[in-house]
Amino acid sequence: MSRRLRKIRIRLKLRPLALATVGTLVLAAPAGASNGSEVPARAYGTGGSLAVGLLVGVLVFAAIVFLLGSKKNSWLRHRLAAHTGDTSSSVRRRRGRKSLIQIILGATERAFGNFRQWQSIQRILDRGETPLRAVEFFYMVGAAALVLGLIAAGLGQSFIVILGAMAVGALVPFAIVMQRMKRRLGAFESQLPDLCITIAASLKAGHSFKQGLQAVVDEGQPPAATEFKRVLTETGLGRPMDDALADMSDRVGSKNFEFAITAVTIQRQVGGSLANLFDLVADTVRQRQQFARKIRSLTAMGRMSAYTLIGLPIFLMLAISVLNAGYLHPLFHSSAGHMMLMIGFVMMIVGSLLIKRIVSFKG
Repeated sequence: MSRRLRKIRIRLKLRPLALATVGTLVLAAPAGASNGSEVPARAYGTGGSLAVGLLVGVLVFAAIVFLLGSKKNSWLRHRLAAHTGDTSSSVRRRRGRKSLIQIILGATERAFGNFRQWQSIQRILDRGETPLRAVEFFYMVGAAALVLGLIAAGLGQSFIVILGAMAVGALVPFAIVMQRMKRRLGAFESQLPDLCITIAASLKAGHSFKQGLQAVVDEGQPPAATEFKRVLTETGLGRPMDDALADMSDRVGSKNFEFAITAVTIQRQVGGSLANLFDLVADTVRQRQQFARKIRSLTAMGRMSAYTLIGLPIFLMLAISVLNAGYLHPLFHSSAGHMMLMIGFVMMIVGSLLIKRIVSFKG
């Protein structure tokens, strides 16, 4: 930051008839700086207020996390106190007091637990085998949005950029969980025909249906072996087999497995050969998977077109920002530019949904 030199003349009266002129050089304050303050002027605007708010939110969240970490092993001491004879006052106080984090999580879950969206989030977490509850994932999303928004505000970005950064931070945990769910569902789909053949072979050997599921657990690989082990555990505790399999179908989210479980349930109720049914189901599922792969290969061109049309504006914006930093300044720092960004973003979303509808196939 450059400073300007200012020359000041001072006249001193030494005697009644004598004058002296003294010249000196004084460093002037830089242009745009506030008088008597080292804080930039933009810190007093909307971005600065938002940055302070985000900083306070991060500090509060960090305090809650530190409080949770300080009481990480308190439950173990509480469980062992009755056997070790530890009846100190601190242990007695901990018996009748919940931690602050549990109170917050419980209140949030009671407030939003009955909403359909909340239950959908929990279903997605279960399908992705994510070791989190919906309320914990909710606060994780809020923390990610808060951190990215704080970083954008600290870099002095505009209000619309800060909101965009917060939206990206909130979408990142969802993208990770969805990716885990798709990976696990794909692995289960690929194992399903072999599982049906294994159960059919076990039934042909004279074993019961439950023993066939046990063979899948013993010889199979996760995630199918894990899910069937949970079904056997539930049936061992007294739950009906049909209900346990239906719950597994809802938990996994596989249309092919839902089709197989429906056929098996009907066959078990009306009677017949389950071994031949499982062979037929395995062949049908394999043909459905081959048909889905063929459709996916035929629609690959449309999907790549959608990826190109969505990624090209973002790539060009980043390239122009690197090559000429001031070229896009009116786009990010004017109301007309903000309106254009919002319209372009909405048009990209609508176009991607239309292309997805065109290339999607449900069989």
